[in-house]
Amino acid sequence: MKIIFVCTGNTCRSPLAESIAKAKLAHYTIESRGLYANNGGAISTHSQAIINKQQLPQPSHTQMFTETDLQADLILTMSTTHKDTISYMFGQQNHVFTIKEYAGYQGEVSDPFGADEGAYDAVFEELNTLIEKIKIKILTQ
Repeated sequence: MKIIFVCTGNTCRSPLAESIAKAKLAHYTIESRGLYANNGGAISTHSQAIINKQQLPQPSHTQMFTETDLQADLILTMSTTHKDTISYMFGQQNHVFTIKEYAGYQGEVSDPFGADEGAYDAVFEELNTLIEKIKIKILTQ
């Protein structure tokens, strides 16, 4: 199974989600993308610091979401806007959900871009909880 996490620039939320999911779902192919990413760029220093501190697998370099990514089994976005943008660009997709929607919640994962370390820590904790729920859902299907 291939899972792709999507946010805006592929520098904050989706790389954190990728690293967490790589640790929790090691037998799956886990990647991340940004709708407006600069291919090959680095992730945010705060996200990288959390990944290092938690000793998580390293995410890939930033990559823009493309039509080829629709071949993934599951695409999880950080916001409804990201999900809607994918639908607008590529048509309605049955395997694209917000991460909270797929985990059984409402709402969106806040964007910590430009915020302090505390905001990134909060996003990490939220993503860690959501991905644990998703892991249980996937493994019990």
